[in-house]
Amino acid sequence: MLRLFTAMMHQTFSQEPFLVSGLHGDQIMGARSNQQDSFSILAGEDALVLVLADGMGGYTGGELASRAAVEGCSRAFERKSGLPGERMKAAVTAANEQVWSARKKRGEDDEMGTTLVAAWIGADGLRWVSVGDSLLLLIREEKMFLLNELHQYSAELERMADEGIISREEALSHPARHSLTSALMGKEVPLVDLREECFPLFPGDRVLVASDGVGPYLDSLGPAGMRYLSMLSAEELVRSVLDGINRDGAPNQDNATLICAEIARA
Repeated sequence: MLRLFTAMMHQTFSQEPFLVSGLHGDQIMGARSNQQDSFSILAGEDALVLVLADGMGGYTGGELASRAAVEGCSRAFERKSGLPGERMKAAVTAANEQVWSARKKRGEDDEMGTTLVAAWIGADGLRWVSVGDSLLLLIREEKMFLLNELHQYSAELERMADEGIISREEALSHPARHSLTSALMGKEVPLVDLREECFPLFPGDRVLVASDGVGPYLDSLGPAGMRYLSMLSAEELVRSVLDGINRDGAPNQDNATLICAEIARA
C-alpha cells in the first residue's frame, strides 16, 4: 500500500529499499496569479512515486485539470497492485478520466488539460510514465540528463530540419516550437512515454521531477552551477533552484514546481 503526501512536501524521506536518503518538493507562483501545477509524493513498501502535473486551460481550468490528474493518478497507484508498468498505465488512464470528469463539471473550456509525469523509484532503480512536456531529469556526476520524451512540436521541427525541409534556424525560431503534441484532456492520449524497463540508479544520483517553468533556469546553469547542485541535499537543491528563479524575476515566469529524490551514497 502506498501512502500519499499531497501539496507541499517539506520533510525528507528515507527508507533503505529505495536507496533514497533525501526527498523534497516545493513550488512557487512565478509571475502568474494562480498556481496551475500540482504534485504528490507516494511512499509504500515496494516503491516511491513522484507525481507532477502542469495544467492548461484558462485562469482556473489549468489548476483544476492538474489537480484532477494528480488525484486520479495517485489513487490508481494506491489501489492497484501488480507490475510497475501495469500500474503506471492504469495511473495514466485514471488521471485522464479524472480530467474528463473535471471538464464535464465545468461544462466549458474545451482546451482544459494537463501534462503528467510519474517517476517510480524502486529497489532496483527507476521507471516512469509521462505525457506532455513536464521534465524527468537526472543529475549524475555533476551533469544533468533529460530522461523522458517531451511531447512538443519541437521534435517534429527537429526532424524536418534533419531532413532539410526547413533550416535549423527556422526550427529553433518557430513560434509553435513549444506547443504540446500530447496532453491529458479526457480524450484519447496521442503520445505516452512509458519506461517499463528498469533504469539503474547509483549512489549520489539526484532524480528531479519538474514543471517546464523550472527548465530555463536549470538550462542557464553552467558546469559550476551544476557542480554546486550536485553537492546539495534534496531540500537544499529544491530551495536553491526555486530561490534562483525568484531572484531572476523573469516577467513571464511560469509556475515552477520541483521534486528531488537523493539516492543514498554507499
